[in-house]
Amino acid sequence: MKKIILPFLLLVLTLSSCYEEAKITIQNKVHNATLEQVSWDKHSIAGYLLPGEGNTVTIREESKNSFPKKSVVKFYMKREGNQVYLETKYSFILNADDNLLIVISDTTQVVNPTMRNYE
Repeated sequence: MKKIILPFLLLVLTLSSCYEEAKITIQNKVHNATLEQVSWDKHSIAGYLLPGEGNTVTIREESKNSFPKKSVVKFYMKREGNQVYLETKYSFILNADDNLLIVISDTTQVVNPTMRNYE
């Protein structure tokens, strides 16, 4: 039995050391609006955030060259029955072992990418 456990533990340690991870938290501080389908890079952060709510996810990458990552936050904002797709104007950088906090508030600069053609 001991002959099986030791190689298995070494395999687990070797595989786990190939990953890098970081945490990202997004908080909704927009008054009277929900944020839906919130994502950063290719990662889904939250399906639905009420005002005052937040959600944290762990970003786990296999390659040691995966970090730093840079992306905007993408989401739908819903208020009084109206819904609009938005992206933050500026990107956020996530490094390995980071604990990044992004707060979406009434003053966060956002753009609607579908409206770029009209500017």
